[in-house]
Amino acid sequence: MRNQEPNSDALLCYERGRDLETSGRLVDAERAYRDALALDEGYADWHYRLGCVLRKSGELPAAAEAFRAAVVLDGDEGRYLTNLGAALDDLGRRDEAVAMYTRAINAGGVTADAHHNLGAIHAEEGRTREAIRSFEAALAPRPDAEGHLNLGLVHYHAGDLEPALEAFEAATMAEPDSARSHYFAGLALLKKGVYREAYERFQKAFRLDDRLVRSHLHAGASLHKMERYEEALASLYRALDHLPDDGRLHYQLALTLDALMMHQ
Repeated sequence: MRNQEPNSDALLCYERGRDLETSGRLVDAERAYRDALALDEGYADWHYRLGCVLRKSGELPAAAEAFRAAVVLDGDEGRYLTNLGAALDDLGRRDEAVAMYTRAINAGGVTADAHHNLGAIHAEEGRTREAIRSFEAALAPRPDAEGHLNLGLVHYHAGDLEPALEAFEAATMAEPDSARSHYFAGLALLKKGVYREAYERFQKAFRLDDRLVRSHLHAGASLHKMERYEEALASLYRALDHLPDDGRLHYQLALTLDALMMHQ
């Protein structure tokens, strides 16, 4: 980034763009940033802000172009490299995205987003160890709920229930109202055989986000394991209202109906 003062008219355009972006007027913000860059294109952060607006607007090729312009002017700034990587990933250019995230990490500074995004790619591609390392590296400078949740999901899908549950619990500590964190904690507890606590987590997850309708299925399964068959059946029927074609739900319903008949 240049050290000298920017063109005064260009600076006014840029500052107007920032105000417009903050207020959510993305089209006007884009126009203001482009006006600023037309007058003085030597400021990396101006290209970066333009890229942010374009990405929010779904203009991915143009966003990548703007982020790349920022990187050309300042190739050691992690924000520019990470956001270029994200735009490239959105465009399906994964190898280039990985290269940008790696470059951001090697540049130093706070690189939580670069580590996190790299971890997401590793997880999607089934590289469990690399995903765990990346998410742990992301959590070191920024221990947020999303990072803990994603780390937990990698462990969970690998069948490692203890570290998965530990990560899900950390996510609920970081964000107590994270419905998905409670939901996945419930799944881990259910697999571990801790049925009462699993049931409570599914109940809480649904209270926090009523779109998590599979909570009724898993709550019913937990109640079944506790031999509370009538309550289990009621929970499963609630799930059936939302998931009429779910094979696993119908299987659990059959098990619970059989158990209820045997205990009458």
